[in-house]
Amino acid sequence: MQHKDRQLLFSGMVGVIEDIYGPASCCQLDALLRQKLTTKLDEFLLESQPVALTEATILIADLRGFTALMESLPSHLMVGLLNRFYGLMAQLIERHGGVIDKFMGDSVMALFGAPVRRADDLLRALACAVEMQQAMAEMNRHSEGRGEPSLYAGIGVSTGDVMAGSFGSRLYSEYTVIGDTVNLAARIEGYSLRGQVLISEASYLGARGHIEIGAVNDVMVKGKVKPVTLYELKAVSYPIPLAVPEIEIRKSPRIIVDFPVIFRKVESKKILSERFVGKVNDLGYYGLSADLPLILPPYSEILMSLTPELGVDHAVEVYARVLRASGEQGPYRTNLQFTTMDTPGHRKVKQYVDQMLWGQ
Repeated sequence: MQHKDRQLLFSGMVGVIEDIYGPASCCQLDALLRQKLTTKLDEFLLESQPVALTEATILIADLRGFTALMESLPSHLMVGLLNRFYGLMAQLIERHGGVIDKFMGDSVMALFGAPVRRADDLLRALACAVEMQQAMAEMNRHSEGRGEPSLYAGIGVSTGDVMAGSFGSRLYSEYTVIGDTVNLAARIEGYSLRGQVLISEASYLGARGHIEIGAVNDVMVKGKVKPVTLYELKAVSYPIPLAVPEIEIRKSPRIIVDFPVIFRKVESKKILSERFVGKVNDLGYYGLSADLPLILPPYSEILMSLTPELGVDHAVEVYARVLRASGEQGPYRTNLQFTTMDTPGHRKVKQYVDQMLWGQ
């Protein structure tokens, strides 16, 4: 509870007391309440939920490319889309018995197993993740009818031990969870493609009799010495059968091209400074194939600057994630999926593809 929240609480209590017992000196009553109740309130907030070790499943859903999309949207539309996303996610988390830990920019983190632990926490979290992607697909259908941009989410799920409880001080405290499981969920989410749900090995092992998986990949994540195995969740059977909607990334025309691309790695949502140069071989609405000078792991993200061959007088920037890379030695043939949709950069790519195909 933050300081401003206490102010509102004490002011409300003063109002209730005056309504019941009649007006008194507002300042004196307010000061007396603060003196008598502040310590007890702080003790209650911190001690009612002491920090303890427990097992939980952490779910993090993040909008793909929303930061880039914001640059081309009016502020009222941006806020409306973001609140629509938050509203959908909150409803589904509550429906599946989870707890919203926090909203973070354009992402949401949910807990299953804290503060109350149940036997089916993991299965409910996975069902929630699948329904989140179904809800995103439905939201996009409505947005398309209104002429609004589509939004896509990547979701990461991790299961394991966490420290859960009230953290903070008398000025500010909140119930949350910390630990390696939380950090891993954030790393997994960072590898997920738009419309995808990726889960940790612990989540897979705990639910393998109730889920269907797709691709399995070993990736290096920050803070881990050994590779981490990620499983793509395709469907769940508990509590009812649910499937992650398919997003066909190659359902668009492809054109053969030959022009350079400058790219930088993106790690933990930060664009690294080192630049690399590659060559684009084919291009479509939603992705491309390029020869790059280094092997990039699956699901890693890059920011690409496509040169003026796209018909503009300056480089066009688009974000993309690696689907696969091949080759014994450089250059390495790499297939990438765009993560940002309906942005100026993405629209320029589509316009260029259309122009090369149909002269329009």
